[in-house]
Amino acid sequence: MALGACRAEPGAAVGVSSPRAVTEPPSPRTVDASAAIPSPVAADFRDHMTRVSERGVSHGHADRFDGVVWTNDAAHTGWEGPGQMPDGAVLVEEAIEKTVKGDRAAGLLVMEKHAEGWRFVVVDAGGHVVEWTRVEACAACHRDAPRDFVFHLDGAAPAPAASK
Repeated sequence: MALGACRAEPGAAVGVSSPRAVTEPPSPRTVDASAAIPSPVAADFRDHMTRVSERGVSHGHADRFDGVVWTNDAAHTGWEGPGQMPDGAVLVEEAIEKTVKGDRAAGLLVMEKHAEGWRFVVVDAGGHVVEWTRVEACAACHRDAPRDFVFHLDGAAPAPAASK
């Protein structure tokens, strides 16, 4: 992906499992809505972030949905240039599921860069952090990304890493 696809170049799958039947994840813990962890991304993120991709299949996420990638100002600066993303960079993949009734929001896949590294967060369509998500799998896959844990959706390629 940015968050979007776990592959090094268009057509070359990296870290992607073969298609298989989709199993339902475990139900999230039932919590009082007032105790739910709020999203690190504001509901109006489209008004404050820059769209850096067209809608495309999210290959790295088992082709289960389409994605659109958004960046905050810090990530956009890093997206345009070579090298590492700066601290404070936030990348958001907006997941969109196709259903027989039309498209529906499936949630957000979020990457936030801090001094200690990247933090991965999954947000449901209602705007709450999904606590049962195994985000260590995100980090394990994104470790193989071509530049600073960042993959791209087709048509949304970040600049290559600077040579040393």
